[in-house]
Amino acid sequence: MKLVFVLVVSGPLKGHKYFVKSDASISIGRSNDANIRIAYDEFCSRKHALLFWEGDKCFVQDLNSTNGTLVNDGQIKHKSTLKDGDIISLGDTKLEVFVKDITNEQESTMEEDITYDD
Repeated sequence: MKLVFVLVVSGPLKGHKYFVKSDASISIGRSNDANIRIAYDEFCSRKHALLFWEGDKCFVQDLNSTNGTLVNDGQIKHKSTLKDGDIISLGDTKLEVFVKDITNEQESTMEEDITYDD
């Protein structure tokens, strides 16, 4: 099981949290079809970026967005590996990500492992 926790740290949706348990790819953008919908950010494309897993590593890839995607303030050209605490910038929105590749044994304690302080 794969886990991605996303906290919106700046932009119109600041404070929103997304918690996705899935091996499937996760789309980010303004589109109603996006798994993580970044509404109200006019600088975020409808289909802006994609989070996905390859083995035990999580990646983000820009989907040819108008304004590009940054990881920790560096523009990405291809897929970029994500680790806990990385900041993804899309338009005026910044997302802090936490990624876990968990086993079935760990799944029951997973919510206790992730903490967030407002």
